[in-house]
Amino acid sequence: MLATLLPGVREIRTPLTVGYTWLIVLWLAVGYRVPEPDSAHGVLADVYRLAHAAGLIAVGIAVSVAAYILGVIATRLGLSATYAVGAALRRTAIAPITPGHQREVQANKALVYVAVSRLAERFSHDAAFRSQLLDQLMADPPADLPDRAKAEWEHLALAHRWTRHWVVRRVVDAETLADQLKADSYNIILRLRGSSDPLALEHNRLDSEADFRIAMFAPLAAACVVLAIRWSPWCLLALPFLITLIYVGVAARTEAEQGIAAALAAGQVNDPSLARLDTIPIPLRAGGSTVIASDSAADTPDQGDPDDTLATPG
Repeated sequence: MLATLLPGVREIRTPLTVGYTWLIVLWLAVGYRVPEPDSAHGVLADVYRLAHAAGLIAVGIAVSVAAYILGVIATRLGLSATYAVGAALRRTAIAPITPGHQREVQANKALVYVAVSRLAERFSHDAAFRSQLLDQLMADPPADLPDRAKAEWEHLALAHRWTRHWVVRRVVDAETLADQLKADSYNIILRLRGSSDPLALEHNRLDSEADFRIAMFAPLAAACVVLAIRWSPWCLLALPFLITLIYVGVAARTEAEQGIAAALAAGQVNDPSLARLDTIPIPLRAGGSTVIASDSAADTPDQGDPDDTLATPG
């Protein structure tokens, strides 16, 4: 019961908190100009009379609804503006220190590992796929490793999981496959949510936390500016610390994406996007050729022991 309610609570938390914060900022900015009830007239006097007649509870509900509506709009605008500024900064010289750049790097690494892990499994069982990858390896052998025959490479790769990963990583254009998985990542998340997978709840938690942290930056920064104008310029010193909200927000989103990637790599989630790697032609690094998927797979047993010391091809 609680697990079904938490996503809804998280959906309300961010816009409601952001909306209340913006209302506080507006009150700090112009509240001192609002007349007291005794000196109010016109529409403002009518508002005061309505609030008095409705009571504190009704006023609280009305303010909360207003804060929520304001928060929904402000959150969407704030997130869009933050992402737009981040995208622009990633095209400048300071791109390496931006949080979005680090997120892209980590996400690409995770998806490359997912693709390589899946193809390493295919390497073990698909004889035609294995043969063509080894042919490509023999056509462009590693210069820093001893010369080996194709049969020796095959024996090493089948015997050791990490050697198998190394062969796939060297021969296959895993970055292209990672881009394909990245393009379908949103659909992967939707399918997980549709199946009520616990992983989807964890992703929702981290994603909502990321939205909350990033969305709170704008109203808190505005509060610092208002306080600097009305009280002390020293309040502007808080702005650099508020920028960390964006960094920790992006970190939460990166963690959510890495969690999905880790589940895909571990086989906890068998998504159609990943299953296609078992049959589709695979792009190679050299020559621009592709590996043609075989219709049948060889029943070659995996002789490796994943728990042993990592095997290297050297």
